[in-house]
Amino acid sequence: MRIEQLTANDFEEAMDFMNMVFGAHGPHDFASLLPALYQPTDELMKCIWAIRESGRIVAIVGSHPLEWKVLSATLNLSGIGGVSSHPKRRGKGYMQELMKHCVDEMHSNGVHASWLGGQRQRYGYFGYEKCGVTYEYNLSKNNLRHVFGKAKSNITFRPLDQLDNTHLKGIADLHATNSIRRMRPTNHFDTILRSWNNVPYIAIGSDGRMIGYIVASSDKSSIVELTGVSEGKPAFEIARAWIEQQPGSSVRFDLPPWQELLTPLGNIAESYSIHNSGNWLILDWESTVDALLNARLSITKLNEGRVVIEIISQGRFALQIDSEGATCKQCEDDADISIDAAAAHRLLFGPLPPETIVPPCEALYTLSQWCPLPLSWSRQDAV
Repeated sequence: MRIEQLTANDFEEAMDFMNMVFGAHGPHDFASLLPALYQPTDELMKCIWAIRESGRIVAIVGSHPLEWKVLSATLNLSGIGGVSSHPKRRGKGYMQELMKHCVDEMHSNGVHASWLGGQRQRYGYFGYEKCGVTYEYNLSKNNLRHVFGKAKSNITFRPLDQLDNTHLKGIADLHATNSIRRMRPTNHFDTILRSWNNVPYIAIGSDGRMIGYIVASSDKSSIVELTGVSEGKPAFEIARAWIEQQPGSSVRFDLPPWQELLTPLGNIAESYSIHNSGNWLILDWESTVDALLNARLSITKLNEGRVVIEIISQGRFALQIDSEGATCKQCEDDADISIDAAAAHRLLFGPLPPETIVPPCEALYTLSQWCPLPLSWSRQDAV
């Protein structure tokens, strides 16, 4: 069984194959759905690994490198996507071999963590676990009417034109103000905004200047990204204006744990729910937990303390909050909690509270205040 790294010359065959496999669940066009990932270039196609039979592709897995900025730390991530096997070749272990190959490559290349969508147990065989946190808020025009009465916002919206490089740069600059974000390549920034058939919009204030941007679904009923300028902090007013101007009665907002809108939207939302942010595989526990523990500390005040967690087959890690800040370091100290890697993903990153993962103990009370750590990202960065 030979695993092959694809090139630009394989683009058409790879897209036809993936569209055929995923087309069993409805029409698919990966090149249009995710234009930042699928183009006929060696740069992008080398991220796709395949197995052939008689010269034809029969299985594919994509492993796409991403840089994730978490405060001052930069984590190397790999997004797994396009996992597909020919319907008549299933059961031969092709997908398992490709997934194992990609995980081995991540270890070799110093990848800190990996994300993918898909069925939990299917990818649990390779170390992935459902965890992380994302918030979903639903707000209706009735919610606004009871809070604001007949008053209307004076903010307007305009779709971002693909040739509008001035406002594109403005959006990129606003995105860069987020202390936790994917480092989006400049040459793919516009296509990332348009991934998943979503549409970027410029938010325009009463003086005609751009005061923020949003990324909305094609039917305008959900918002997957929203950032406002720092001056005047208009993010809430941008959200309010969008709801007022849409033909539907309600709008859904998908928000990460660090979003400034969590409190103001939560105060008036009709409903809200908490979900996992996907299947995650932590490869470098020390660096990833250290970065996210610091991110959690930047969001809210945390009690000082120290907890040593043994992650079976991974090692022991001391998580500490003190007057100097937050740290996670590998150690040899006695463990306060000993769990396997799957449970560690859920314990540290949620979305369920730690007390649902491990039995009561003294260390659990500390972790219950520290966790879940903010492992999440924008829908636009998913693969």
